[in-house]
Amino acid sequence: MRFLFVVDPLAGLLPGHDTSVALMEAAQRLGMDVWVAGAADLTIARKGVAAWAQPVRIVPAERQQGRWTAPVDWWRAGEQERIDLSAGDAVLMRVDPPVNSDYLRTTFVLDAAVREGALVVNDPRGLREANEKLLSLAVPDLAPETIVTAHAHDIREALERWDPGVAKPLEEMGGRGVVMLRKHDPGVTALIDLVTRRGTRQVVFQEYLAAVAEGDKRIFLLDGEPIGAINRRASHPDFRCNLAVGAVSEETVLDASDLEICRRLRPVLRRLGLALVGIDVIGGRLTEVNVTSPTGLREIELFSDDRPSDRVIGWIANAAAAPEVVRKRSQQSLIS
Repeated sequence: MRFLFVVDPLAGLLPGHDTSVALMEAAQRLGMDVWVAGAADLTIARKGVAAWAQPVRIVPAERQQGRWTAPVDWWRAGEQERIDLSAGDAVLMRVDPPVNSDYLRTTFVLDAAVREGALVVNDPRGLREANEKLLSLAVPDLAPETIVTAHAHDIREALERWDPGVAKPLEEMGGRGVVMLRKHDPGVTALIDLVTRRGTRQVVFQEYLAAVAEGDKRIFLLDGEPIGAINRRASHPDFRCNLAVGAVSEETVLDASDLEICRRLRPVLRRLGLALVGIDVIGGRLTEVNVTSPTGLREIELFSDDRPSDRVIGWIANAAAAPEVVRKRSQQSLIS
């Protein structure tokens, strides 16, 4: 079976960290044909949807002294060729944000692949509808207090109630552009101007959760079911728990609150065709739902001999063989 990974250039991926590489390894391990392409390599022609792609062989990373290690030349790609996408193919859309016009254009091309019968994970419709910073508000009682605004007045008013608060750009990832605001900081006005681009760009502004001192859980969900988690703890003096900015990962377990969040979120994810997501939970509150290219699977597998990456590939392979089951489940979630 063919698995096409639509990803950023392989040379820029980190084999010891990136979930996309872990999934490529799993697909290869389970006997799938692994191909890679960039977003701009997808095409629509008279015969249907195609990709200018390369077959890839991965040298698997190894777990050594508490981390994953891989050789410098961890991948080898064949010649680029045009492959048609049709029923039975699996396409994993894992291009990193920002979700800009280029990204959205790719999802429209992938719509055509869905019509041809290919299974696209995550569904391009869901990728368009689900902003990672806002999807938590689909079940608002699970989220921290949140406003979305470009107006300094709104932010200052919320800051009076919360102090401190955390402002996040809507389209970024990995903690980029995330700042803490305190009402008595002398630079707070400048920071508000900076994050809102002088009142021209909405941001997410949330109450600061003191529980973040104990870490931020990244929970991976497959078809709405949890398959693994890690706790990410910020490195002093940063308050952000993103691995991309130096946070450390720790082994963790899911408690009753975490499982309830997963249960409540499940029908939302299934309705949107978001089969593989990584949710962020701080102190029992859902802060983000990462749907584009969630990371953390490598770190989860660092603490266990279980391989959730194999479960992901197995689920996708079964779903690609019977896509009507996935569509039926989405329709049921829509009316539930």
